[in-house]
Amino acid sequence: MGQAPARHPLLGAAVAVPDADTVVLTGRIGTRTHPWLADHTILGTTLLPGTGLLELALHAGDQAGTPYLDELTLQAPLVVPADRAVDLRITVGPADETDRRTVTVHSRPAGSPDGAEWTLHATGGLTAEEPEADGDELAAWPPVEADPIPLDAAYERLADQGYDYGPVFQGLQAAWRQGDTTYAEVALPPEAQHDAASYLLHPALLDSALHANLFHEADGQAGAEGPRLPFAWSGVAVHATGAAALRVRVASHGPDEASVLVADGTGAPVLTIRSLAARAVDAVRPAGEEADGAVLLRPVWAERTVPPSVEEEGGWALVGAGPDPLLTAALGPGTRVFPDLASLAAAPGAVPGTVVLPCDAPGPDGGADLPDQVRTVVTGVLATVREWLAEPAFAASRLVLLTRGAAGPDAASGPSADLVCAPVWGLVRAAQAEHPGRLLLLDWDGTPASGRRLRATATATEDAELALRDGTVWAPRLVREPRPAAPSADAAFGAGWDPDGTVLITGGTGGLGAAVARHLVTRYGARRLLLVSRRGEEAPGARELCRELAEAGAEARVAACDVADRAALEKLLADIPAGHPLTAVVHTAGLAENGLIETQTAHHVDTALRPKADAAWHLHELTTHQSLTAFVLFSSTAGLFVGAGQAGYAAANVFLDALARHRAEQGLPALSLAWGLWGGEQGMGGQLADADLERLRRMGMRPLPTGRALDLLDAALAADGPVLVPVGLETEALKAPGATVPALLRTLVRGRPRRAARPAAGAASAGADVLAHRLAGLPETERDLVLLDLVRSNTAAVLGHGSGELVDPERAFKDVGFDSMAAVDLRNLLNTATGLRLPATLVFDFPTPAVLAAHLAAELVPDQGPGRSLTDRIDDLEAALLAAAGGDGVPDREHADVAARLDSLLRRWRDERGEEPRADAHTAFESATDDELFAALDGELGMP
Repeated sequence: MGQAPARHPLLGAAVAVPDADTVVLTGRIGTRTHPWLADHTILGTTLLPGTGLLELALHAGDQAGTPYLDELTLQAPLVVPADRAVDLRITVGPADETDRRTVTVHSRPAGSPDGAEWTLHATGGLTAEEPEADGDELAAWPPVEADPIPLDAAYERLADQGYDYGPVFQGLQAAWRQGDTTYAEVALPPEAQHDAASYLLHPALLDSALHANLFHEADGQAGAEGPRLPFAWSGVAVHATGAAALRVRVASHGPDEASVLVADGTGAPVLTIRSLAARAVDAVRPAGEEADGAVLLRPVWAERTVPPSVEEEGGWALVGAGPDPLLTAALGPGTRVFPDLASLAAAPGAVPGTVVLPCDAPGPDGGADLPDQVRTVVTGVLATVREWLAEPAFAASRLVLLTRGAAGPDAASGPSADLVCAPVWGLVRAAQAEHPGRLLLLDWDGTPASGRRLRATATATEDAELALRDGTVWAPRLVREPRPAAPSADAAFGAGWDPDGTVLITGGTGGLGAAVARHLVTRYGARRLLLVSRRGEEAPGARELCRELAEAGAEARVAACDVADRAALEKLLADIPAGHPLTAVVHTAGLAENGLIETQTAHHVDTALRPKADAAWHLHELTTHQSLTAFVLFSSTAGLFVGAGQAGYAAANVFLDALARHRAEQGLPALSLAWGLWGGEQGMGGQLADADLERLRRMGMRPLPTGRALDLLDAALAADGPVLVPVGLETEALKAPGATVPALLRTLVRGRPRRAARPAAGAASAGADVLAHRLAGLPETERDLVLLDLVRSNTAAVLGHGSGELVDPERAFKDVGFDSMAAVDLRNLLNTATGLRLPATLVFDFPTPAVLAAHLAAELVPDQGPGRSLTDRIDDLEAALLAAAGGDGVPDREHADVAARLDSLLRRWRDERGEEPRADAHTAFESATDDELFAALDGELGMP
């Protein structure tokens, strides 16, 4: 192709420009092709390190015959997106009279259209004359008379300053300080050392070489403007290449300048830097994120590396599959096949560890009946999930719900059948949030390559939702959408928008609809609004809203219409005056039926689907022949990752996202906004209890003030893409100790590296193992205090209290604001802490923190060994019996079973001792009241 190979891992080709003595080197980098880049994150944003820009400039100089760097000044950080590659251009200019050449480094997102602008990241000068060096070596090692620098938690402390380095950049091994000079040993981790020979000096290794000085001064930087990044290099010479471990000397010449000597293991020079200047930055903020957390996100699919499958203990089962030879072959000959879950539960032997349930659905054979098909599929999956969660035999297994074309990197290009299956993902996401680890969503394309990876994908990853495409595994993620310039009024709804056309807003008299109506009038000059709601002018505030909009120069008409009723909507649209035709649709209507997945029914699903999904489909169908310039759907993050307790509502919102992609594929205007929480009484947030709001806060979600939400609406209207996610994101909450980062947010919030080894599949977490070991070595009284503190601290977390000390151990959970969702939150937190599999009804079965702590003690340390007397163990039994007797959850049948077992135990106890029972003992036991029963136990077993 007329190009020469660049012979560098970050570059692809070199082109010499004729008659110009200019060399242009090109490359493409990204976290997929260069995974180590993801380990260099500053203030939450992944950047090509400054050492990477230096490496590019030095290699370009080699290509042009000017291998030494006179100077290089960095102009702007080079951001590496999680979901997109970056194209590089390194240009080396012609030599001047001193044989000096200029060098520049530019980038732009891969796939940018012709003519798109390039960003300048660095400018500098190259020379053929080697810079002067002091000639020193680092042969005497460790450095004499230098004081060791403690490196305990070094990278954790740097992370607190905004330097979030991953494993490849954590190369600092040892460090010393002598006056203004810092010495260090650094090395690449073993998995990266094979790449070292391809670089002049691996950028991650050189970056690590500067960390000792950085760490030494990090504490003093806490109050500075931000992290310090390399800004200007001068007098740089490479003396040896391919090093994987280094000795380093950094001599400071002021607060922001130093000289650097880098040597190999013998002390011989590898690289010298006459001067390196740094500066504090605060502008390396993720694009689009403001100080108040308001951010516009975009859903993407990121490729995942999945190791080869390990044969899972307990085997596999396939439920309800039709004749699909490829699926059967993919799961293997040992897979057991069952027609339904009931037959699986009734089969002899243990339930296999992984159970696969295909959820394919036929595409619609007519447009009008698609909402009914959605309803049938979603309610069918709901019944299956409820059955799975309710059956004790399935407690140790995971259900894989296998869809085809419902989600994934190419879902938008699929047939309309995708719209039928897609809402299943929303419903199951809600169930996953309530029951972590019990369910996996997996979408595949049915290809042989994907079939060969199916088992490994289902067992070898911690992700709860994945897609398989031709053997490649993908996982959904959210990435930041760069903030565009604010749209002008005439471009808000697309080129040629007629402000005198009619804008239809569903839910137009509600909180969100009214706010949008005002904004379209005052910000974009809309003059004709049709505000639709079920109650029309009788809705609270409807008449006042119309008067307010009229004073702003707009004509607003309020209409009563059930948009989920296709005939009624068709009539409403037909009544729009021809002189002011419909030009835009904004669908804000919605209704949630909150409740745990176990309580959701077909009625709840229908209640959520009608105003959201059915209405959106009818709006789509009835307007496809009209020249709309905007079709905006108000979806919700409930369909993505905060849908616990809102299964039907989550399913309805995922349908909106899928519909937007479907319309975009047809060339129709479409934008679905998966909103986070709006502040005040706006939207569904006004219906949430304090415990629900606290749960969302722990997930990093903060309410958006109305003004900020409307700012994000402006940004979304100016952006490109059928689905965007405007939210208030509090990343610090997700970095708190014990916080769990939702998988969708892992590209936004990088957790600190963890050194603890992962337990085997199905084993308790490392924290649970530590807890069990600690309890086993404690006296009973101290053990009870530890567990009570555990319950109180987690109860405080659910309620948003600052300390567990504020939780009364004897006060019932229901009296301090616990509802079903709060109970699930506490159950999930305690499951993580203890490694147990506790029921969702935990706080109702064990109504106070003290009673719950006693139950945990019985579960975690059931046998204290020979040191405990039989009387102590009977005390435990008594506590459990009294706790159960004091609750509402013991049915008559179970009560009778317990009494019968106690009767049998007493008779066996006497038989073993050869004692004759009293003549009236058996009869009295069978006919006794509760009080008499306990009195008899007092006499027989000596229980107080």
